[in-house]
Amino acid sequence: MLKRIAMASTALGLLAACGGHPVNPSGAVPTSTAPVIRTDIVSRQQLSGTLTYAGSYTVVNQAGPGVFTNLPAPGSVFTRGQVIYRVDGRPIPLFYGDAPEWRQLSAGVADGTDNYELQANLIALGLAPSVLKVDNTFDWFTGQAVRSWQASLGLPQTGVVRPGDVIYMPGGIRVTTVEPAVGMFAQPGQPVLQATSTQHTVIVQLNVALESLVTVGSAVTISLPDGKTTAAGTVTGIGTIATAASAGNQNGPPQEASVAVTIALTDPAAGGTLDQAPVSVGIAGAAHKGVLAVPITALLAQPDGKYAVEVVANGRRTPVIVSTGLFDDRGLVEVTSAELHEGMLVEVPTT
Repeated sequence: MLKRIAMASTALGLLAACGGHPVNPSGAVPTSTAPVIRTDIVSRQQLSGTLTYAGSYTVVNQAGPGVFTNLPAPGSVFTRGQVIYRVDGRPIPLFYGDAPEWRQLSAGVADGTDNYELQANLIALGLAPSVLKVDNTFDWFTGQAVRSWQASLGLPQTGVVRPGDVIYMPGGIRVTTVEPAVGMFAQPGQPVLQATSTQHTVIVQLNVALESLVTVGSAVTISLPDGKTTAAGTVTGIGTIATAASAGNQNGPPQEASVAVTIALTDPAAGGTLDQAPVSVGIAGAAHKGVLAVPITALLAQPDGKYAVEVVANGRRTPVIVSTGLFDDRGLVEVTSAELHEGMLVEVPTT
């Protein structure tokens, strides 16, 4: 930006020295015009962040003892009903839920939230009869749904769900690391893999001095690593414990404290398959509504430290000294001058 201002300023000086004021005389920097507009200008604080996946989960095997006969590769993604791994050829699929899997479920078992979550998954998979209700009771219809599910996996249709028959997670998962290898012994209680959710999140370590700029629900912009794509996001969490990075030199200045800010992407697909990727996060600061604005490239630095714009009218240019206000991430700057009005045209370098 400064280079463009300096270039335009140099061109202005050369033209003035030659006494020229026509628009874009021969040999000058190529220019065009842009209108003076009335708009809202919002300044943004640009912060460094990391685009990653939300959540951190450990998948623990409850099947066996036996042998791992199939395991996923890191990066694999699983959704409801899909088989994550196998023990002695027995498929262990993913169900969604939070209730602990601690007992055998079958007809006559006492009511509980584990029955509720089992029923919800069977209905979501389209394997339950239409009369099945999602409640805490394992009834005859629940048993029929279990048999349909077992048949879909090629298992004996017992109508009984044992601990270890499924893995419960809050939602879909993305495998990050796998601990055992195919052929190793499988024991109940053994960690099988580490995973995240399939939803991207952005983490920003926010200086506590800037904490007043954000609240849960604040809208932010995220500049992705390609340098061209900008995604919208919303602040979903703000840490309550401030931490300071340890200084490498104990005699150096103390490190500034920060809190972790968590941001969700408005478009879940905007992050693609990126993980641990550096991003720039724009947090809204001051806002001025209904002000005059021009492209930043219209500003011409003056010898006295002020700025001017060149107003173009009837094929002639007239320099107008302006006062600048806020800058925004659209490339606009707030300007004020008694000689400047909405709808006027100002000269800008042609890109």
